[in-house]
Order: sequence, then C-alpha cells, then structure tokens
Amino acid sequence: MKLPVEWLREFVETPLSDQELADKLTMAGLEVEEITDSDDGPVFHTKVTPNRGDWLSIVGTAREAAAALDCPLNWQAPMLPEEDPDITRWAGVLVVDPRLCPRYAGKVIRNVNHAPTPDWMQKRLLAAGMRPIDIVVDITNYVMLELGQPLHAFNYDALPEGRVVVRPTTVGESIITLDGVERALPEGTLAICDKDKPVCVAGVMGNAETEVDQTTRHIFLEAAHFDPISIRRTSKLLGLTTEASYRFERTVDPNLVPIALERAADLFADLAGGEVVLGRIDLYPQPILPKEIALRPSRVNAILGTDHSNEVISHSLERLGLKVAEHDASYQVTVPTYRSDLVKEIDLIEEVARMVGYENLPETLPVGPGAGAGDEPWGIFAENLRDALTGLGLQEVFTHTLAASSPFDDPKSQAQRVTIRQALSAELSGLRVTLLPNVLDVVAFNLRQRQGDVRVFEVGKTFRLSSDVVAPYLERRHIAVALTGRETPRDWASGDQGAVSYYTAKGIVDGLLAELRLPKAEYTPEVVHGMHPGRGAAIMIDGQRIGYVAELDPDAVKRDLDVPASVGRIAVFELDAEALLALAVDNRRYHPLPKYPTVSRDLAIVVDKAALYGDIERIAKAVVDRTLLEELSVQSIYEGDRVAAGKKSVAIRLTFRAADRTLTDAEVDAQMNAVENSLINQVGASKR
Repeated sequence: MKLPVEWLREFVETPLSDQELADKLTMAGLEVEEITDSDDGPVFHTKVTPNRGDWLSIVGTAREAAAALDCPLNWQAPMLPEEDPDITRWAGVLVVDPRLCPRYAGKVIRNVNHAPTPDWMQKRLLAAGMRPIDIVVDITNYVMLELGQPLHAFNYDALPEGRVVVRPTTVGESIITLDGVERALPEGTLAICDKDKPVCVAGVMGNAETEVDQTTRHIFLEAAHFDPISIRRTSKLLGLTTEASYRFERTVDPNLVPIALERAADLFADLAGGEVVLGRIDLYPQPILPKEIALRPSRVNAILGTDHSNEVISHSLERLGLKVAEHDASYQVTVPTYRSDLVKEIDLIEEVARMVGYENLPETLPVGPGAGAGDEPWGIFAENLRDALTGLGLQEVFTHTLAASSPFDDPKSQAQRVTIRQALSAELSGLRVTLLPNVLDVVAFNLRQRQGDVRVFEVGKTFRLSSDVVAPYLERRHIAVALTGRETPRDWASGDQGAVSYYTAKGIVDGLLAELRLPKAEYTPEVVHGMHPGRGAAIMIDGQRIGYVAELDPDAVKRDLDVPASVGRIAVFELDAEALLALAVDNRRYHPLPKYPTVSRDLAIVVDKAALYGDIERIAKAVVDRTLLEELSVQSIYEGDRVAAGKKSVAIRLTFRAADRTLTDAEVDAQMNAVENSLINQVGASKR
C-alpha cells in the first residue's frame, strides 16, 4: 500500500526521520519496501500481509506506528450521532443472508453539489495511488484510505423508492459493471439489488445504471461488513480485483461501518454542500464482539526465551490497543474487532515479541523435548532400519511426499488417494499412496545417467483416505527398495556374477528381518499390480501380510518407465514399517556355545512341478521336534533328465542338534522318517 507520510504524521507525532520511521515499522512487522516522492511529499510503500487488513489504511498504520514507538495515537473513534427515524422515510434495506453480510448501513445525502475536489484531497489520493475522479467518488476513496472501510455511493434516483436488498444471486442473473463489461454472476454471488435485479457486486464493484455522475443530485451511501471468504471467491470467479475487494477479503473491522459512514457524510456536507438526512440505517442482528484470550506470562517467557516482568508483557499489549486484566496467574486479554488475526495465546505472544523488538530477543535453546525425538520407539527402529539396509549395500533416498498418480499404483488404491485441491502441478497433485513409484523414478533417473547398478531405499510416510469420520486420513510408514544391475560388483578374477533378480530382493528382506531380530518370513505367491506375474510373493510373518517382493513386469518397465531399452531386471519390495515395529521385540538372550555336535541329513524328493517349496518347508517343520531342529534349507531344485515330465526334484537339508546330549542315529532317523511320510501323504512326494 502507498502511504503519504505527511498524512500518516497527522495521527502519530514523532521526531524520527522518514527513514527511521520506516525502519521502526519494518522491524515491527509492517515492511516498508521503499520510499518515493510525490506532490504530497514522501510516500511509504508497505507490504501488507494477508492477515492484517487493518494495515490497509492511514489510521491502521498510524496505530501500528504509535504502538511501535510507544507514543499516543492522535485519533479516537468519534461519537456517533443518535439514531433518527427520519431515514426510514427515504430508504429501506433488507439483508437476506446475514451470514454473508453481518452488517449493512446506509445514509441518504441530498442535493450534492459536484464542486471540484479540493487540491489537498487530490494530492493525497494521487500520492496513495488513486486517480481523482469526482467529488463523490473521491470522498468515498479518501475515507477508505483513511479508515480502511470501503464505501459505495449509489445514484439514489436509480433505486426505486430507495430500497435495497442484499441477497445471493439466482441462476441467470448478470450485471454491467462500472468498467462497462457485462458479467454473468455465478449463482450464490452476494449482490446489492434493487427490488428486481442486482445493481452492485457486493464488496467488489457497482453497475453502470446506478453510477454517480455529474447529474446525480441525491445519493445513497453504503458501508457494510461482508464475509471475507465470500468476497474473495466472487473476486476470483469474476477475475475482478478492486481496492474494495482487496480490503474486504482481508477482513475489515465490522465496527468501522458507522464511523466511516458518518465521516463520509461530514465530508459531503463540508465539501459538496450535501444535505445529510438525519439518522442512518444500520442492520447488525448479531454484533461481532471483541474476543477474549487467556495469556500466561510464564508461557510468554518460555516461548520467547525471556524473563520479562508481567508489567512489560501487559504494557506491550496495551500499546497495541488491547485491554489486559489480571486473572489468577494469567491475563484475560480483550482483543478489539480490528485485530481479527489474533485468535490464540500464541498470537498474543508474537505481539509481545514484536513490541519488545525481535532484535532484543535473546538467543536461547527451546525448553522441553523436541517432537519426534530419536529416542522414541519409532526413532530407534527407523535408525536400525536405515543401518541394516545400508549395511546390506543400499543407499537411502528422499523423495517428495506429493506425487502424481503412477502406473505402478494399484488401481484399487486410487479411490483412497488424497488429492490436492489447488495443486501447483500435475506432478504434485496428491499425497503418495505408496513409496515405490517415487523410488522407481530415482532408479530411472540413474539409469538415464548411465549408472547401471542401482540399489536404493526410502523410509517414509504414505497416505490414504479413510472411511472413519473422526480420522479421515490414514498415515502409514513404509519401506520401499528397488534394485537393478549386477548382483555383485565385477572383479578381475570372477567377472560378472549375474544380474539382480527376485531372489536378490528376497535375500535382502531376509537379511533385514534377521538384522532387526524379527521372525523369519514366509513367502506365498501373489500377483502384484505392475509386477511380473510369476515372480512375486506376499511376505508373511505370523500370518500377517507385511508387504511384497517382486520383479517388475518387463512390459511395464518398457511402457511406464523412461529408461534405456537395454535395462535388465528391476527387483523391488515394499514393507509396512509400522507392522514391523509392532512385531519387533528385543528378545536377545545369552546362549552358551553348543557343547554337542550337529547331525545333518539330506532328503531328495520328487514332487509336482506346481508344488511350492514353502509348503514343503511348512510340512517338514510341523512334524519334527522343533527343540532338535536347528536349520532347514533347500539344497537344489532340479528339472530335466531322469525326472518325469511335469515333476521336479527338490533336495532339502535338515540339521539337528540337542542341547544336552549327542543325538543318536535312531533319533535322527525317526525325525527324517516323519518328514518323508508327511511329504508323501500331503504333497504326493516320492523319494528320489
């Protein structure tokens, strides 16, 4: 906003130079971006934040300057003249929706003389960036600049019977605004209407039919308080921003309405010879009262790192026009209606900081533990996760929480995707449902840079919509891993050792679970969207699905990933980190080194080609004495010569050990016989 300094100094007297005054305002939060010259003297160009509509006026800025300088403000709200029923003979107002228009006031001024606007007013308007037009328009603009309350003057004779209806528009209504453009008004737009049609877009711009010109003799002067959200929506929908809408959408003090109205009426009487009809219409069914906020001085000092006395704190607030009353160990602070930005205790604490001066706040560390400390259960577990994965040869990456829909997202999850209403771009249009698409983007980027061996992971949050009304959003921490390239680094002796595959990723899962001392996982075949239909499995622990491991479908890689055509297999897995945390129990116990030897036996069986090794292992473990079984592992899976078509040979090794004795052959034979018989009965195995 442009503020003529000479006008500002009428309301706050200070010996400071213009630059010193600008510096004071800037340090208090109202930044003076530059100082320029005008015919009315120096002009401050201030940067007004969206929450401080009170700064969009000379008096509002003067109030801030007086507070920053701790000096008197040379302005007080005037005494308003008493109501007079005479006004009802000349005008009437109906407000249909007080929610959109909490307060509406009007006055009638007759026999306006369209004399030239005085030079002093024209200079101030020009210095403030407004073009003088006509005495009527200039007075309304002058009062708006001085007090911050927009006004609108209607040609009284163009309003049938002087009646005004404030209502939302209906379907099909339009208006020709003062700029000569016919605008269709969206249904529900708040408008000022005569008995039939809109004559003004409320809080934005009037129409040509009721415009005041040199022939206008009588005017109906409007001052109102409109819902800021409604005005902003209307301004955006119509693509129309005015000085009035700019103020209304930042909230104007509702109790300025009669003050600005009477101030303008006085100027019409003094400068335009207008005859002010006694009384005013003022519809204010639910007055907006000053807020009361509790403030703890101890909290002020704890937040600011200071040791200010109660007197310093209360005086800082009183300088701003707030009323402070002691109440037990706290203050009850009454906030005037022109400070709609002050809502909570923390807002008052910021005001104390501004008045004390940010430059005077000491450098201290905050008191109390920080949120999300590393020694909480998740913090410890996440650190262990990262250590384990980096120890397994992976590098951590960090990707954006916002992401576009991905071809690798399960279509079933799209209904649960959290979208951004006003996304900055398609790439940032929603919250990620899974981590994997982002991690795959990292892999693709590296492959395009000719980095063929990529092993990356991310630990982070995923987001979904929930049907729970109380908690409509679900946040879960996940782990995602993606691998491609060679399985092990090439060396001069052994050359290439093969490419990454499903089994590489599965081995990392097993290594991770072992490092975290979690139970061993079981793998059951599962087809995952975007993955190879024959190289994927659900990861189960104690009957609970905690994620999946798979290779990407080669067709999906070619179609959906921007990678070189020569890229090999890409193996991935994604785990529910919070499910892992729930399963994590520090069950480390000391066990002495075994005194007695192990006994290992191999068993080769022939089974159907479709038989799952997981089922073979589960059956074997179910029948052996688990106190004796130390390890069960697969040795080979063979298909080919000397094995019938549709069959495969599976060799497993069972290792036994007793803690208190050396096992006999008979004991081991009994265990092996039980395993063999169970496999024959349950999966139709035959001994090879």
